[in-house]
Amino acid sequence: MSRVLKYTPEFNKEELYSIEKAFKLFADRNGMMNLNNMVIAMKELKFDESEPVIYDIIAEIESENKESLSYDDFVDRLTEKLQDRESQKCTERVFDLFTEDPKGTVTFEVLKKVHQDIGENASDEDLQRLIKSGASNGTDIPYEEFHSIMVKDISLK
Repeated sequence: MSRVLKYTPEFNKEELYSIEKAFKLFADRNGMMNLNNMVIAMKELKFDESEPVIYDIIAEIESENKESLSYDDFVDRLTEKLQDRESQKCTERVFDLFTEDPKGTVTFEVLKKVHQDIGENASDEDLQRLIKSGASNGTDIPYEEFHSIMVKDISLK
């Protein structure tokens, strides 16, 4: 496994070195790591044992009927899950900007205020339509629905 580390925007050189070191420590002679050792390696990398990233990776691997993973696969999956986690943190920060009511939901009133604050002149009808299309109850959007809207793939047809 003595290969040149690839640089990714997610990990710097030192982080990649730590990941490779932890992987090598728990990999077998064939350069593969089983799932139990993956959990231990993740702890070595300072992940909390209850970290959802760990269990998401395990679930993916098991769903593929695999019992181990290569270094490249480990780095790729870890990168993907950490990007997802960062994406969720960003969505939470944006959601916090849009919530003022005690229920912690996006309402028409707050959406209108935000639009005015940023200089947008959307009509009340457009904003109502936006709320109704995003809210399962038609009046306010809780975080789960907001997150769904924010991460939804938009395809151009």
